[in-house]
Amino acid sequence: MDMELRERYASVLQLYQLAPEHIEEYGNVIKIYTSQGPYALKKLPPQKLERSNLMYYVQFLREKGFTNFAPIYHARDGTHILSDGEHSYYLMPWLGNAESQGEENDQYHKMFQTLAMMHKKTVREEDVTEEAIQGHFDTISNRWEQDGTLLEEFLVESEAKWYMSPFELQYCTYFHQVMRAHEFAKKQFTEWHEAMKDKEKTRISFIHGNVSMNHFLFDYQRNGYFISLEDAGFATPVQDIVQFYSRSFNTYPIVRNDRYEWYQIYQKNFAFTKEEKLLMLAYLAYPKPFIKQVNAYANARNTRNTRNKTKELHDVKMLQQAHWLISNIEYFVAQLQAAEHQSQ
Repeated sequence: MDMELRERYASVLQLYQLAPEHIEEYGNVIKIYTSQGPYALKKLPPQKLERSNLMYYVQFLREKGFTNFAPIYHARDGTHILSDGEHSYYLMPWLGNAESQGEENDQYHKMFQTLAMMHKKTVREEDVTEEAIQGHFDTISNRWEQDGTLLEEFLVESEAKWYMSPFELQYCTYFHQVMRAHEFAKKQFTEWHEAMKDKEKTRISFIHGNVSMNHFLFDYQRNGYFISLEDAGFATPVQDIVQFYSRSFNTYPIVRNDRYEWYQIYQKNFAFTKEEKLLMLAYLAYPKPFIKQVNAYANARNTRNTRNKTKELHDVKMLQQAHWLISNIEYFVAQLQAAEHQSQ
């Protein structure tokens, strides 16, 4: 296997002037052992990096004084991104993950502190027009209204049956909690719209685009570094937070304070404005994955009369998973609101 990997990546490694002693493959990351130490070779589809301004982002962060990202090494011809015709590659130092660096919760604290620092060092104000705000509000509001109609119609159709399917029965038990999340998100979004009416500026930061502990690694001195900046860009810093928590809460029911602590660490280092908090709550609380499951089931139900039992069981499990996400976010939002009321 090692010889096969050496042959596969030989042409790329030669351009980096690396003499591999051993190679291990972990998905899209190849660990290269050399006499100078280990390296990480990141492999991506060519179109992924074609859409990314990766090297511009690296230079931009350096200019802003943010250096907590893994450096990207250049090949002997000075280029940083190579291609073998099938994939694109870039080379980084090999860094460890949180599991090998002590207490996991401490690593999340470090990641959120570093994320806040990145957002803070790159933040800028951009002009925003009333028309742009209204257009965004109308687009999202109309979509959410249609989703609300779908949820209500699916309930009526399910309850009208003599015998509900397991999915439909499960849906009916979740309905009121889902609608509560739907209405809460709409309320926060409306309040954001009202708060933005008199604003001429909005905050934009450099965002990672895929924040996770898999993309925040550590050196031997326990300094943390972001990797995988190919999904990065410039947007509201809220986006990184919403995306992270939407994934983090997509698990079994949890009633823990650690995720609230991480958010507090972030806010201590880079506080959201009132408008940003409203936008975060709206997008985080909105039950989009649940609605997606219902919509897919409804479309399948309308196209055929019989359903495979295995598929039905899978759909029920996916609906349950989406409901757990709503419950976990609901608990987190309650913590945020309780803290907000206490501070007033």
